[in-house]
Amino acid sequence: MLSRLVTATALDTSRSRLDTRALVAFFGLAYLLSWAWAVPSALRGEVIHRGDGWPTHLPSLFGPLVAAFLVTAWTVGRAGVADLWRRMVRWRVPARWWLSAVSPLAFLAVALVAERLAGDPWPRAAAFGRFTGMPAVGVIGVFLLVTLAAFGEETGWRGYALPQLQRRFSPLTATLILAPLWALWHAPQFFVVATYRNFGVGDCVGFLIGLTCGAVVLTWLYNRSGGSILIVAVWHGIYNLVGGGTDAAVGTISAVVSTLVMVQGVTLAGLELRARRRGRPSIIGPH
Repeated sequence: MLSRLVTATALDTSRSRLDTRALVAFFGLAYLLSWAWAVPSALRGEVIHRGDGWPTHLPSLFGPLVAAFLVTAWTVGRAGVADLWRRMVRWRVPARWWLSAVSPLAFLAVALVAERLAGDPWPRAAAFGRFTGMPAVGVIGVFLLVTLAAFGEETGWRGYALPQLQRRFSPLTATLILAPLWALWHAPQFFVVATYRNFGVGDCVGFLIGLTCGAVVLTWLYNRSGGSILIVAVWHGIYNLVGGGTDAAVGTISAVVSTLVMVQGVTLAGLELRARRRGRPSIIGPH
């Protein structure tokens, strides 16, 4: 009974009060745990490249997951920890949400068509198996590693922080609060990840806009799938493979996939605002 209550309050924005102390503790721990790995790496002058397993930023990606479990154990106890785990492995969701989780593959298909129309050759399949900070262990192996890393982020951002914020704020407002905090968490990576180190001001602005649009999509996926962290981790992992994290996801491919995610995010936000004005149920919020 208690576990069902925990699950309900994780998705219900109207019955619970935001525990500000717990939320601040979560963000503080997530930053501390992740930056404890990333900052020393930056101070050592390490540069992380695609297809190289060392140096790596992979351990830093699990800071949000560890923070989510620690703060949940502190504030809710065993029942909350069990509920968080169940949401991590929740795979029994309607098929449309699994299709949505793999939608970046459809965006990749559009990008490949655009690449061919531009007269550029398609990347070799093996290029999708060379990801930043991970050994080149093949496309399937890298996908599994990237999805595991996505669990490290999504268990914290969508599994813990988003439901907490939605206790006080609307789904869209909660997302717009979470997005810059999620972006700031990436800060040390701009000193160690080779592709980020080359960013100019315009690239940084584009990164923030793209991340915010992606956050809207992930809010929609998480809430409408009934709180499945697995669904958002799969989407996040596939997007990282085809949207800019691999040797294949560059140039036209990266631009088209990123643009389509931005269009999706802006569209969802627009539909959410229209629903709010008309007094209709939320588009990106829980059922």
